[in-house]
Amino acid sequence: MCNSFKKELGKKIREIRHKKGMTQEELYLESGISRSHIAMIESGKRDLTVSALFKISRALNVNFKEIFDFDDINIFKFDIEELYK
Repeated sequence: MCNSFKKELGKKIREIRHKKGMTQEELYLESGISRSHIAMIESGKRDLTVSALFKISRALNVNFKEIFDFDDINIFKFDIEELYK
């Protein structure tokens, strides 16, 4: 996954979590994803599986569309060179 995309995805998840008034600990309890893993996702340091994203979206009570509303095809382009950094 593109690093800048991971960071923006993590920021969006954090933003939604804050809007819902949830702590990382509460998100962990609702999703079953460890608090440390959530912290790494929110900081853009971890890739997400579809399964983890599903668990997070359900714990936050939002659909994927809301999580990905920051996405812009003109900004986030796939760069094969970035895979080797």
